[in-house]
Amino acid sequence: MSAVGAKSIFADIEKDYYTLDPKQVECAITKKTKAIIAVHLYGQPANIIELQKIAKKHGLLFIEDCAQAIGAYYHDKPVGSFGDLACFSFFPTKNLGAIGDGGAVVTNNEQVSERIHMLRQYGWDKNRESQFFGMNSRLDELQAAILRVKLKYLDLDTKKRGQIAENYNIALKNSSFILPKTRNNCSHAYHLYVIQCENRDEMIKKLHKKNIMVGVHYSKAIHQMPAYFNAATKLPITEKLTHSVISLPIYPELSQLQQETINSCIHDIL
Repeated sequence: MSAVGAKSIFADIEKDYYTLDPKQVECAITKKTKAIIAVHLYGQPANIIELQKIAKKHGLLFIEDCAQAIGAYYHDKPVGSFGDLACFSFFPTKNLGAIGDGGAVVTNNEQVSERIHMLRQYGWDKNRESQFFGMNSRLDELQAAILRVKLKYLDLDTKKRGQIAENYNIALKNSSFILPKTRNNCSHAYHLYVIQCENRDEMIKKLHKKNIMVGVHYSKAIHQMPAYFNAATKLPITEKLTHSVISLPIYPELSQLQQETINSCIHDIL
């Protein structure tokens, strides 16, 4: 957004799902607003229906950020099939990852599609003349070949992630943690399995001592970072979560024994 001179206006999230709160989004809209960008964070579909209603009401574009959510469904339709356009990431750590870097933009608007094709290659038209500023953002053949093979296993890998998440839910249901919830009539892709813990930093230290590699996604909100700092922006739910979230290990190859070890270490600490 910054690259095209656009300004990001942030809205707070729903505390149960970690995605944009439609009420907060509508409060943030001004005459200058052009689009709503909904991030399906951690693999959880955002409240698409309500956000689409708001976008339509105010004449705005609705954009889906599906970087962490490929394989997730909202009301029996895959994420990425609702917005005016949607963005996906093929970074190696994503649910469908290449061996380098890459991504995709999908849209059902031919004009938008044509412009994106030009933007990814120097702004070239069919005659290889740059009509506007563009970049070298093509997905190379090697990455495409790897992704084509891995795509066959996406549904199975998503199912495995869901089973691992359910195992965590069962093992940790009586703990003091706040466990992730899945929105009604939706399926979660579980790119990350994120819990909330009051003494987060101490818990991480203890788990690391037991060689359980957990992470934090994310330790600081974007509006608190130097590049986008805005002292006037107050997002209490977002800000609170930056101090309490922990990402437990989750990937399709995580064995039952490994997960039992993780759960055992957590219970030992508790």
